[in-house]
Amino acid sequence: MSAKKKPVNTPLHLLQQLSGSLLEHLEDACSQALADAEKLLAKLEKQRGKAQEKLHNSRIKLQDAATAGKSKAQAKAKDAVSELEELLDALKDRQTETRTYILHLKRDAQESLKLAQGIGRVKEAVGKILTTRNAKPAA
Repeated sequence: MSAKKKPVNTPLHLLQQLSGSLLEHLEDACSQALADAEKLLAKLEKQRGKAQEKLHNSRIKLQDAATAGKSKAQAKAKDAVSELEELLDALKDRQTETRTYILHLKRDAQESLKLAQGIGRVKEAVGKILTTRNAKPAA
């Protein structure tokens, strides 16, 4: 009855596992960060669309109040219009910031993955060493 021998993990095995794991985590992190940023941008665009619609409706109310000569309703509508204009400006600024962030993120991700190619070469080199070592009979 021969028991199967469990391979001994050497520093080379550890280096191979760590380099593979690092590459995988880096790729996942880059993808996730980009997906999150694009999701935020879509959310901001949706909010901006709703705010524009509300602004349009408030301007119509302001016009109606001015036509009807209702000063109280007109003042209320003016306040709503200015509030919504401020909100739209803030949303526009956040969208611009988010787009800039996405551009920087894409560039950083490309740079990181380019630099990480060296880690991939380490993993391949370790794999070759281990394959060669396993092919040779133990001396």
